[in-house]
Amino acid sequence: MALFDTMRGRERRRRQAEGQPAAPQPAQQGARWRNPLDWQGGGNDRQYQEADLERLTSPRTEEEEDAYRMGQRMSTEGLMKMAGITPHRREKVELDSRLMNAQKLAATNAILNRYMAAKSSVNDRVVKAQQWWKLKNWEQQRGERGVKGATTHPSNTGWLWNCIVGKHADMIDSFPEPIILPRMVDDQDEAKKLSEIIPVVLEINEFEQTYNDAMWQKMQEGTGVYGVFWNKNKLNGLGDIDIKRVNILNLYWEPGIRDIQESRNVFYISYEDKENLVRQYPQLEGKLNGSKLTIKKYKTDDQVDDSNKAAVVDWYYKMQDGNGHTVLHYCKYVDEYCLYSSEENKEEAGFYEDGNYPFVLDALFPVEGSPAGYGYIDIAKDSQMDIDTLSQAMVLNASMKATPRYFARKDGGINEAEFCDWSKPIVHTNGNLSDDSLRPIQVAEMGSDTHKMLQQKIDEIKFITGNTDVNNGGVPSGVTAASAIAALKEDSGRSSKDSTKASYRAYRLIINLVIERIRQFYDIPRQFRITGEDGSQQFTSYSNAGMQMQQIPNLPGEEPGLRLPVFDIDVRAQRENAYTKMSQNELAIQFWGLGAFNPQMTDQVMLMLDMMDFRGKEELKKKLREQGTLQDVLTQMSQIALALAQKYDPAAAQQIAMMVQQFSEKMGATPPAAGGGAAPQTGLAPSDNMSAPHDPNENKMVRRAGERAANATRPS
Repeated sequence: MALFDTMRGRERRRRQAEGQPAAPQPAQQGARWRNPLDWQGGGNDRQYQEADLERLTSPRTEEEEDAYRMGQRMSTEGLMKMAGITPHRREKVELDSRLMNAQKLAATNAILNRYMAAKSSVNDRVVKAQQWWKLKNWEQQRGERGVKGATTHPSNTGWLWNCIVGKHADMIDSFPEPIILPRMVDDQDEAKKLSEIIPVVLEINEFEQTYNDAMWQKMQEGTGVYGVFWNKNKLNGLGDIDIKRVNILNLYWEPGIRDIQESRNVFYISYEDKENLVRQYPQLEGKLNGSKLTIKKYKTDDQVDDSNKAAVVDWYYKMQDGNGHTVLHYCKYVDEYCLYSSEENKEEAGFYEDGNYPFVLDALFPVEGSPAGYGYIDIAKDSQMDIDTLSQAMVLNASMKATPRYFARKDGGINEAEFCDWSKPIVHTNGNLSDDSLRPIQVAEMGSDTHKMLQQKIDEIKFITGNTDVNNGGVPSGVTAASAIAALKEDSGRSSKDSTKASYRAYRLIINLVIERIRQFYDIPRQFRITGEDGSQQFTSYSNAGMQMQQIPNLPGEEPGLRLPVFDIDVRAQRENAYTKMSQNELAIQFWGLGAFNPQMTDQVMLMLDMMDFRGKEELKKKLREQGTLQDVLTQMSQIALALAQKYDPAAAQQIAMMVQQFSEKMGATPPAAGGGAAPQTGLAPSDNMSAPHDPNENKMVRRAGERAANATRPS
């Protein structure tokens, strides 16, 4: 002990002579082993490993620190024994690289903080865009431009707001629907089944509402964000697909990438109630003191209290397996406490086996270096600022002219209180009033240039956002022709069509993720209510058995291979508006005018319908098919009946012909041929021909239809 004290005193005096602190400072007292992860040795149990980590990383005492430094020249272990200190053995601890320990999560949080700092400008822009959408124009102008001016009558015009509303309406008017197409002949049945059940999956998830919310997000903030997840708690634990709109403020990716799938890591942060977390994960009891993450939030009208919330991080990251395939892993943690890890659970195929992040970003105006785009507010807010400034100036000018003000002499003797009170008819004065006792203040008239400038700014914001009067239902004066109006609408809707196509591309990615979730998780057959080709409701059962790896027939001398069924996705619009309904009605009239409903033309009409695409096509084909079949049967039977009647009972032949005609009319009278040719001639006597003159008041087209129906039943 005395030797140790002597050595420690020498070391202390040496430090003082060199100008160093007499004792190591707390910041200098590190862990015994600077990097415990470098040590290899026993133990696979996580609890045992964490205990070793805690013991190995605990700070040294002052005596241990002195002994360690003196051990640079002598044996540290010998000095500690002489001082009566039991030395720690340098046990080698085997640490699994997949272990989500506190050190690894701390390093992960450092990456997350770097991502958050890089995305701060995007989040600021998104929050400001929401303020603009809520018509907090002047509040944002003061913050962005420093505009003060007169704030007596702040004018918040809604030109930009109206633009976003119109563009959102265009997007909803083109709500998409998927059609799954096979890439190989063997997958036709599977593609047909997917085309039937995926719309049901979307309907269960209320995707129309999700799409609606994402389009608001896209128009306002510049990027609509979707998430396609697997929710194991759905359907009483059976699990099912979840499709949600994602808050872009809580999503973080690697800086500088254009496609989110190129990011090394992706983080999504959500706030969850602490009590629910502790109930679900008891190991968090007493550890949720406060989050170290500062997240940008929207400025809501309500006061939001997050004191009882904890920031939960969903960490997705990609790795390469031994075969060079990309594997997606997932870790859920709070602060430095791991709640779930697919890598730690040794899920070799990854969390989602397709290897893609479950997020889809739909940018309105894309920019380089970021998967998030710009919105209409970002490109048009300066014009909106100018409109608001000019509008406020005009309102103030009109208000000043409507409220006269006066110059009054101090010795004018006017009772100012009575003068300003318009309810008093008499104003008292002291002495005589002169012309200069009270003089009105002249307000300058606002020039016509100001009005022109305001109109130019309004036209500017309409032009740059593609929200002209034609888009909103108005047409320029003098344009009355329907074709001209249609051409204007077609030309003015180009920007909406462009953004709609971009949304369809994002929608295709969403459906791809849905297919991959079905391929991975639909092991147990599930029941779906679908709409059949004939429009009737049917029930079907589906599992992912037909979507798994399939063996390819081997060629002579080659080993059999495996293939994974892959599908293409065709996206079409479900347009349901008054104009579309009118167009479909006109299409039906054109079919009738061309004789498409004539049972004799069933085969030709079926070929034509196969080349067309409109709503209700399958139901129409079914009815035409039935009508053609009945007509064929009717024709054959009528020919036999008429032949027998003419041979054995000529008087009954006329009655049979009349009955056949009435039946044909019930099935649907056929219009005249497209060329307007006469009805075909028959070999019967004129007295038996049903094309004989009828009532002169009967409609010509109806009469001709009856004639053709009657002639169709006569034997050749």
